[in-house]
Amino acid sequence: MNPQREQRIIDKIQGAKAQSLDSTPGRFRVAIVGGNLRAASILRLLSEADNVEIVAVSSPNPTAPASRLAADLGLFSTSDFTEIYQIPALDLIIDISDDEEIQRSLKSQRPAEVELIGSIGSGLIWDLLVAKKRGEEQEKLFVELQVAYDRIRGHERNLQENKVKLERTNEELERRLAEIFFTHEFFKALTSYSRVDDVCSLIVDGANGILGAEISCVYLVSREDWTLQLAAFQGRSEDNFRPTIPVQETILGAAFRDGTAQEKDVPYESESSSWFTFPGVIRSQAAVALRTGDQVMGVLVVGSSIYRALTQLESDRLQVIGNQSSLSLQSALLHEELERLSVTDRLTELYNHGYFQQRLAEEFIRAERFGHSLSLILADIDDFKAFNDTYGHPRGDKVLQTVSAVIRSNLREIDVAARYGGEEFVVLLPETDAEGARSVAERIREEVEGTEFRGGHNIPAVHKTISLGVASFPGNATRASGLLEEADRAMYIAKRAGKNQVRVAGQR
Repeated sequence: MNPQREQRIIDKIQGAKAQSLDSTPGRFRVAIVGGNLRAASILRLLSEADNVEIVAVSSPNPTAPASRLAADLGLFSTSDFTEIYQIPALDLIIDISDDEEIQRSLKSQRPAEVELIGSIGSGLIWDLLVAKKRGEEQEKLFVELQVAYDRIRGHERNLQENKVKLERTNEELERRLAEIFFTHEFFKALTSYSRVDDVCSLIVDGANGILGAEISCVYLVSREDWTLQLAAFQGRSEDNFRPTIPVQETILGAAFRDGTAQEKDVPYESESSSWFTFPGVIRSQAAVALRTGDQVMGVLVVGSSIYRALTQLESDRLQVIGNQSSLSLQSALLHEELERLSVTDRLTELYNHGYFQQRLAEEFIRAERFGHSLSLILADIDDFKAFNDTYGHPRGDKVLQTVSAVIRSNLREIDVAARYGGEEFVVLLPETDAEGARSVAERIREEVEGTEFRGGHNIPAVHKTISLGVASFPGNATRASGLLEEADRAMYIAKRAGKNQVRVAGQR
């Protein structure tokens, strides 16, 4: 052996020794002889093993796959397989060279303490390593699959939870949108109604739709006797609501006084819930005044037969309903008052001549169409000019007002009474024949005759009388104006016959 080759071997052995000094104690030290793909594969598999240390690779071809892999891994590599005999603490030589000469040399020259595995054994090692590798990969894959499965299940749970949350959010959004739409339509509708009855009905609709109220009602203030009068209701039949309530009583009185009132838990049969005819039914209740400025026009009440405390949001909504409804209610009340004034005689508070003519035409057409009776009473205060001349027109106005009140007190809701002109009055009686109209006229005449009219300070009371004429359809006229003419003719017959009496057209 030439000196240069000896020095090279010494350097490689020293390098191997240096590597062995850095090696981890307890690991199985292996050298591989051969450079083919099988050798490279075994080298790769063994290098990944935790308890195996590859200390050398020998291949006559430095460009063989195993040699290149050894270089990449930073392992000791040699083309002379005999050099691996010098590596200390070597445990195993794996021969994958398929060279008979190398095989014989390894068997005869290797150190006695070093094991040798030939090509057949190397194949078995390779199969075992591959199987182990696959097993590890499968185990790793199983672990990864388990982790992935757990993540998927976690994602599924999150998705399900998010789906439930989304559904709840969508339901809440749909509910809020429906509520906003209903509220918008409610407020829009409030501005489109001019009748008080329609506005009050819409208010209870809004309370039920926006608040989900079980029972709701609206009472309007009557300033004549300071009572609250039932105007609209929902949730129960009319007989469940008291028609008239003094303004100081029940929760309505509290809202009338304070603006709002709420009882979350109403005591059994409490006086505060006696606006309901069965107060024991009401378990929770709230009320808000319908007002503009300091003037209270009515009260909105919502009630429940089960415990239901309004949330702050619901209380705010009730207040908004009350505020918006108050504006529409005020407008409707003003509109009806203007309508009433336009058809009412200011002094007597009976309908005026123009409105009476309109109703006469309507009722006559209806009587003709359905074959119903229709009667008319024309009344005149006897000697009214002389009374005015004696006691003055203010006293005469009192007479007119008193006679008007007597006439109203003797009529039905469907009857129409009007001041026809001066001291004359006219009464329209639908679905009433001549005999029925004569009875009404007699009651009016008798009550007026029995009424005292005071002329003033130190002036004795006097009694006034009236003369009345009655005419009926179809017996006395075939047209509306003819009915009025016949009643007028009958009234003047009563005047000429001595006054203070009733005459019926066509009768002596």
